[in-house]
Amino acid sequence: MDNNSGVKRDLVAAIIIENGRILILHNIKHGLLRAEPPGGKVHAGEAIDCAVKREVIEELGVSVSNLRPFGVFETDSPEGDFQVHMYLCDIAEGAPRLLEKEKFSGFGWCTFAELIEFKDSGALVRNMVSALDDLRVLML
Repeated sequence: MDNNSGVKRDLVAAIIIENGRILILHNIKHGLLRAEPPGGKVHAGEAIDCAVKREVIEELGVSVSNLRPFGVFETDSPEGDFQVHMYLCDIAEGAPRLLEKEKFSGFGWCTFAELIEFKDSGALVRNMVSALDDLRVLML
């Protein structure tokens, strides 16, 4: 919750799927592995779609286009409870490369089966677990 107000803070996530694989980052920011799509916090006054584009550039150095709303899912982290605005998008320019090495140990293009492995190990973030049925349709 945000400052005990009962209002969940906004996050964004970019769902980038190519050839049946989804782009997943390995977040180690809080000392434990969390498998998650690129994304992060929405800045005050920032439009949701602008936050998606900014976060992907900051984390992977690529620009995205063709943003389509995928859904809003709840998640939690050591920083609190959030609602995640997830957008399907396409890489418009560049090849992904890891830019925030203090937060991420790596990234990769994962199959749906690999997402299930992350879920079964407890590493897949809650918003992605909630979205698995919808992702299955897109990835298989």
